[in-house]
Amino acid sequence: MPQIPAPPSGVTGAVGAYLQVMFRALDGIPTISKFSDSVGPNSHLTGYPGDLAVNQTSVSTTVRLWQMGGSLRVPSTTGWNPV
Repeated sequence: MPQIPAPPSGVTGAVGAYLQVMFRALDGIPTISKFSDSVGPNSHLTGYPGDLAVNQTSVSTTVRLWQMGGSLRVPSTTGWNPV
């Protein structure tokens, strides 16, 4: 699921190509999410590889920041790793 909508397929030529490049660049920017949990974001927070999640209730700085692992740009609820 893209973060922004793709440009209309009816837009072609140089403008269409430019919009596709911009879409891929903007859609590839990682997101930062927040959550409040003592377990971690796995199984209940969806993200893409490179996305970050911040635990607002963590008393430990070693498990406050999590990053989604992986190489394919597909959404997942598993693969979060403490940073």
